[in-house]
Amino acid sequence: MDLITSRLDLQFGSFPEPVIFLAGGQAVYSNEPGQQLLQSETCPLDLLAALAEHPSGSMEIALGQATYRVTVSPFEMGDLLVLRPLPQPEEKKHPFSNAVYRMRECLSNFTAVQWKMKRVLEENHLMGDFDQDLANQSRLIFQMLRLTRQAELTQELNDKAFPREEGFDLAMVCQGMADETTWLADLAGVRFSYSSNVEHLPFQGSKSLLTQMLLALVSNGVRAAGKEGEVEMKLHAEHGRCVISVRDSGVGIPEDRMATLFSGDAPEEIPRPGEGSGLGLYNAQRIAALHGGVLVAQSGQDGGACLVVSLPIVVPTSVPARNNPGYDNLGGYSPVLIELSDVLPWQAFAPSDTEE
Repeated sequence: MDLITSRLDLQFGSFPEPVIFLAGGQAVYSNEPGQQLLQSETCPLDLLAALAEHPSGSMEIALGQATYRVTVSPFEMGDLLVLRPLPQPEEKKHPFSNAVYRMRECLSNFTAVQWKMKRVLEENHLMGDFDQDLANQSRLIFQMLRLTRQAELTQELNDKAFPREEGFDLAMVCQGMADETTWLADLAGVRFSYSSNVEHLPFQGSKSLLTQMLLALVSNGVRAAGKEGEVEMKLHAEHGRCVISVRDSGVGIPEDRMATLFSGDAPEEIPRPGEGSGLGLYNAQRIAALHGGVLVAQSGQDGGACLVVSLPIVVPTSVPARNNPGYDNLGGYSPVLIELSDVLPWQAFAPSDTEE
């Protein structure tokens, strides 16, 4: 037997693939990769013995995280097994992968078609009320894009596919979002205000995720306030923490709803305008937790609700001189307009006459 093992080592000792010689149900010889495989808990000897009962040809087996193509050949007084590692299959993308991109393309193509339709209608003096109809069609696309984006974000958080962290100015992100929300909320009949005790707040984190978190807080407030309601957003940074609060003048959060507010229970049917999808605050709480923070909800006895997120301030080593807009998979479409699409009137989606 020693002569056989010497011959095997001379022939297969330099092989990169595991090579194992079985005789009488025992591993008599194995090269170095074969020894490493036998020492691992993923390769029981009785499995190899069972494979040896099927000589000739090849078969595929999975051992742990790896997949091998096994060739069994009779050799001297035993069986020779050669295990060739197979390349790992590409990880399947989740169902919503690239869905936002495709929805954005649909929106772009639809907008181009709308412009052509509008020119023809105007040239033939048939515009009439079609302007409102075209805007309502655009709003529907924005609403679909919003739901798709929220579902995609949920899946990305489940898959732990987080965008990279970077240094950015959190105060400028809040201010920019507040500026756009103010005039859009005004179209919906909601008075939106913003205040901060700091002009700049260098922060280390995922800018795209934190932007999504802020969008969820703001849109929830505007949706809850309703027409003729008020929403107040505040940023307060002190003693190594920043607190962002969004308070609305709505009817408050029912007691039975408070327990499931962050559960992520999406409605079985497609949400109607103003209802929300059930995913926004669920994702917002998870994003806050990823940054070492917490998100809580408070409901006033006399109505109104307040969402408060508290985050530890992680000071970055550097912050870009210009306010980097960060990762954008929306092709320039306003995230705030998309997020508020189910509560805004059609006028917010009507293309201006100056656009071409």
